[in-house]
Amino acid sequence: MRVKTISVGRSSIRQAVLAALAMASAAAYAQDEAADGEDTGALATVRVTAERFGANLQTTPVAVTAVNGEQLEQRGVTNVLNAAAEIPGIMITPTQGSNTSARIAMRGVNQSTAGINFDPAVGIYIDGIYQPRINGAFFEFFDVDNVEVLRGPQGTLYGRNSSAGALKIQTLRPSFDWTGKAEISGGNYDARGAKGYVSGPIVDDLLAFSVSGVLRKHDGFIYGTEYGRRIGDIDSRAERAKLLLTPGDKFEAELSVFAIQDYSEAGVPVPLQVLPGINMPAANGTFDRDYTRTEMYGPFGQGFINNTGSALNLRYKVSDAFELASITGYGNQRTYSTGSTLWVSLAQQAQKDAGQDVTAPSSNEGRTSDKYYTQEFTGTYTSDKFKGVVGLYYIDEKGKSRSTTANSPTIDQDRNTKASAAFAQGTYNVGAGVGLTLGIRYTNEKAEFTQFYRQLLGVSQSASKTFTSTTPKLGVNWQATENLFTYASFTKGFKSGGFNPIPPNANTGVVGQVGAPTPYDPENVKSYEVGAKWTTLAGKLRINVAAYRAEYEGMQLPVFFPGTSTIYTSNATSGVAKGVEIEPTWQVVRQFQLYGNLAINSGGYTGPFICANEFGAKVDCSQNDLVGLMPTKSLLGFRYTPALPVSGQFRVNGSWAYHSTYFNNVANAGPLVKTEAASIYNLSLGWRSDSSMWDVNLDVRNVFDKHYSLAGLQLSNRVRPAVSAYPNSPREIILRVGVNF
Repeated sequence: MRVKTISVGRSSIRQAVLAALAMASAAAYAQDEAADGEDTGALATVRVTAERFGANLQTTPVAVTAVNGEQLEQRGVTNVLNAAAEIPGIMITPTQGSNTSARIAMRGVNQSTAGINFDPAVGIYIDGIYQPRINGAFFEFFDVDNVEVLRGPQGTLYGRNSSAGALKIQTLRPSFDWTGKAEISGGNYDARGAKGYVSGPIVDDLLAFSVSGVLRKHDGFIYGTEYGRRIGDIDSRAERAKLLLTPGDKFEAELSVFAIQDYSEAGVPVPLQVLPGINMPAANGTFDRDYTRTEMYGPFGQGFINNTGSALNLRYKVSDAFELASITGYGNQRTYSTGSTLWVSLAQQAQKDAGQDVTAPSSNEGRTSDKYYTQEFTGTYTSDKFKGVVGLYYIDEKGKSRSTTANSPTIDQDRNTKASAAFAQGTYNVGAGVGLTLGIRYTNEKAEFTQFYRQLLGVSQSASKTFTSTTPKLGVNWQATENLFTYASFTKGFKSGGFNPIPPNANTGVVGQVGAPTPYDPENVKSYEVGAKWTTLAGKLRINVAAYRAEYEGMQLPVFFPGTSTIYTSNATSGVAKGVEIEPTWQVVRQFQLYGNLAINSGGYTGPFICANEFGAKVDCSQNDLVGLMPTKSLLGFRYTPALPVSGQFRVNGSWAYHSTYFNNVANAGPLVKTEAASIYNLSLGWRSDSSMWDVNLDVRNVFDKHYSLAGLQLSNRVRPAVSAYPNSPREIILRVGVNF
């Protein structure tokens, strides 16, 4: 077995080490309050629900990062994409060709393609409800109470499609006291936005409500020379309403309904290199070009995402130690898209040379629908000697993808999935500060898939397969001293299997056998982790460290169908990722706090497999680095609240985020496809009135206007491949004015 070590330059290591010495955890809920009203500047206790019940972050034997809504606002973190820098070892970028779908990679596992036929490796949960599709994942944060990110496989407590980790977003709970806030914002690129939240009682001490909404618009960051305007406009909005029923001390019910509408334009790439015969001088075959302009032409993608759903959380407190809970969820996501040009073809070049319109919308329209229902029942028990949870889980998901044009070559697809699971996990305190953890989850999943190639075969083709998985967890933790908590664990996780849509005319390697839906198995991972969480006696410095080794079997990678150039997903090989993650927090003085994180990773494939290089040649890729695994990622930030002789409180937040070079394709081939190392600096200035009624914030993201290729997409060619770059966001300046009541 071989694991290739990724080398990191001395300057990167030096930057990372310096950052580690001064960094403070993005997980910290830093507050300056102490008992009896005396201000000591000690860090506040952070409560998390990583193990399905409330616990102190510093005594939770899991690598978890948590931030609250106020911190997100102060740092100018407005959506999932912005939140990436706050979390060690995670990569979050848009999927190629989209402004709204997320590619999330963590600890060597990622999923870069959106759609009904592709499952994520990082599970996203909103108010306890699993979100199965990454389409529309860049939703705005507008009524968030807290965000928790669990790193590493969460197969025991969270189940399928959390083999890399889980992202949990909890929205604000309705209040029995009238409260609310509103905010308007504006900035460069014609940015404008609005947020609102109000909550209060309907019946005192019995029924409360909350309603919230957000609107965000701005022009695209890239000027399309062929389109004559900025392209990639953002236009999104979302609404949520909640009811909270508390008829007594033992029972409560919380109902939430939400809607998200996203009419943003498709992401349009910047050409770095074009195919032979394409006349585009600006695509010079290097990274050295203007990323604010694109010479790309072809059909311009249009579309929308409409996402509606609901969540019903029921909790019944049987006793002080035992609680029963039910979480019921429903979602319905609809998308429409005309597709978008990723590379310019020779046919498009010929059309342009002939004076034809090469920017007309595509007639290849497509629609998708994904409906899901989830139900979970849990029972939790907590005492001084034992704490644990048992549960049952069920999901029924129905996805459809349709072309709306009769002669379209696009495939029609149906994917139906029904999965059920039973799980249990408990930790027993054996004495001397030592706890032993044992957990297990069994999942049974049936997948059904139907494909219809209307131009190749007059009938649809269907297949089904059942997948099962057992994901245990073993762990031990030790409260070595009052301020030092250590743990070690072994866990398993998996990413769901699925089906490849194989065209009927594909060469299957068997005479007389036409192409048909072909299944691939789940991707499995074994993870070993050790960690330590330490807090000083004065409570002003907190350092959390985790080291892990993840061993993957049946990695779902794109490979060639035998005898053809058709790429499909296969359990191609095995791999290993390992690394160290550090999250220190330092309240230097009452007015000044440092925060940040550091992750150093390495990894590689450990079995032979074939993939395609930039020239389309099939090569052995077993010596390559894991796609999407960052060797080094770090954040250094600060929060300063100076005591000035003026009305109100001023605050300054700043951060430096760094990532090293990493690869965006399995082959590690084509130097323009990788993402180069980059440093991004952010700054936020804020003022709050003495009454806490008014808030004014000036956010500057990417202060020095750094431009680079965030992700590259490559089309192989025997002579010269085409490479399109999706740039990072340029400098954004946003002024926000808010009122609290």
